[in-house]
Amino acid sequence: MTVVEKAKELGLMLAQSKEFIRMRTAEQAQIADPESQRLLQEYNEARRDLVQRASSENVTPEELQQIRDEMESEQEKLKTNSAIAEYLKAVSDFNNLMQDVNSAIAFYISPEGSCGGDCGGCECGCH
Repeated sequence: MTVVEKAKELGLMLAQSKEFIRMRTAEQAQIADPESQRLLQEYNEARRDLVQRASSENVTPEELQQIRDEMESEQEKLKTNSAIAEYLKAVSDFNNLMQDVNSAIAFYISPEGSCGGDCGGCECGCH
């Protein structure tokens, strides 16, 4: 079996993983939820406005902090919606799976033959 064939097999396994399926299901639920869509639209508009304010030549450090605080407030509004919160958690869990996969692959192809010792979430079995 070639490396590309193994990569295809891994891709299929990832697409069939509970993390990927949960992420796609949560994405569809979030897209279908009118309240989620309204909140996302408001968030994107606020983000655009805040970025524009932050890129002003004469913005002060205090104003930048206020912009950061407003941005955090807008992000918190998103998290109050259950469909968005589930989607964000599902994406995070899938990203963690991908990080574990990448770490396992890197273990076998890195010149040092190790991951550097940070084994948080690692399942490659080096220690």
